[in-house]
Amino acid sequence: MRRDVLLLLALAIPAVGCNRKPAATPAPAPAAAQITVVKPQQRAIKRVVEQPGAVRAFDETALCANLTGYVDAVAEDPNKANRLPHDRLIDSDSRVKGGQVLARLAVPELAQELKQKEALVEQAVAEGTQADRAFDAAGAGVTAADATVAQYDAAVERADALVERWQKELDRVTKLVTGGMGDTQTRDETQFQLKAAEATRKEALARVVAVKAGVTKAKADRDKADADVKAAAARLAVARAAVNEVKARQGYLEIKAPYDGVVTRRSVNRGDLVKSGDNRVLFTVARIDPVRVVVSVPEADAGLVTLGQEVRLAIQAVQGPEVVGKVVRTSWALEPGSRTLRAEIDLPNEKGLLRPGMYVHAKLTAELPAAWSVPAAAVGKANDEPVIYLVENGKAVRVSVQLLKGDSQFTQLRRYKRPGATDWTDVTGAEQIASPAAALTEGQSVP
Repeated sequence: MRRDVLLLLALAIPAVGCNRKPAATPAPAPAAAQITVVKPQQRAIKRVVEQPGAVRAFDETALCANLTGYVDAVAEDPNKANRLPHDRLIDSDSRVKGGQVLARLAVPELAQELKQKEALVEQAVAEGTQADRAFDAAGAGVTAADATVAQYDAAVERADALVERWQKELDRVTKLVTGGMGDTQTRDETQFQLKAAEATRKEALARVVAVKAGVTKAKADRDKADADVKAAAARLAVARAAVNEVKARQGYLEIKAPYDGVVTRRSVNRGDLVKSGDNRVLFTVARIDPVRVVVSVPEADAGLVTLGQEVRLAIQAVQGPEVVGKVVRTSWALEPGSRTLRAEIDLPNEKGLLRPGMYVHAKLTAELPAAWSVPAAAVGKANDEPVIYLVENGKAVRVSVQLLKGDSQFTQLRRYKRPGATDWTDVTGAEQIASPAAALTEGQSVP
């Protein structure tokens, strides 16, 4: 019995040796950070802004129909002459030239409208010719009327001469009769001749008045004929403008490429009905030489972007070294939602290696003016605000600080404010600042 108890006790007590875990060794305490004291130094900083970007087509145009009609044909692609018949038409990935016809529409009623407008032009031409002849006739009528007036003016002059002659003859005969040397019969005959001459003169004057009225009418007819000529010319101009308008609309029967580029999408087939104003895109054409590289720069770095600034671009889809470009345009204003500045770099793309939508990693380097700078580690945060630790009387004094810019090594300081103070103090370079800030606390002794 005793033997069994001892055996049980032996089994219950853990053996010392390989079955026993050694006591855990305490981890060594972390080494205390080495505190250094620095003074701000005037230093120019190169700020590198790294942002993703994307390749965009320089231009991209959606081609729509400006007429209602049917697609009569989709043009053949000259570069697809060796392909199967069904794959010889212009389609996605077709390279096109500016002005090249991509498709043609059929609008039969437009041809009939053109014939009608051309017939109206012929009618207007005929009316113009008729008006010209009427004007010539009216002008001839005025000339004839003027000649008749001149003729009757001469008759009036002859009548005046006869009246004057017979008046003088009557005066002479009357004197003879009064002196007893003439007879009364001669006087009476002379008086009769005078009255006949006066009557002839009155008749000539009346004819002159009538002929002059005819001249006035002839001139009015001529003016009317002239107005008819101008009206006919205006109708002709309107008719020709109508023809040109129809021909201009006929120009929309051909869907043409606006510039050299590539068709990125075709969404129309032969026989499709297209309508004017429905904004249905038939083809999308993109200009791919050059291309735009679009980079969105955050608000904090937007002021560093300038026109002509060098940009290094790494394009993952294209094997080779970084591409160097320059900023050629910016949006100037920030996007309301993202608070970013749109910067664009133009790149040549003669071989078509750069495709719209490709990812780009951009590096913009800007050299900032010299300012008082400290190592980046000397700047810390307290309550999400930047702070530095001044060394005064061997103690660390935490102060709020306003920063300019910085890089991975140095940060530029503008001014600082002590706890409880209302005014900021400009950094002068005489300040003693402890670093690293992350290892310091308020009031800590600084050797």
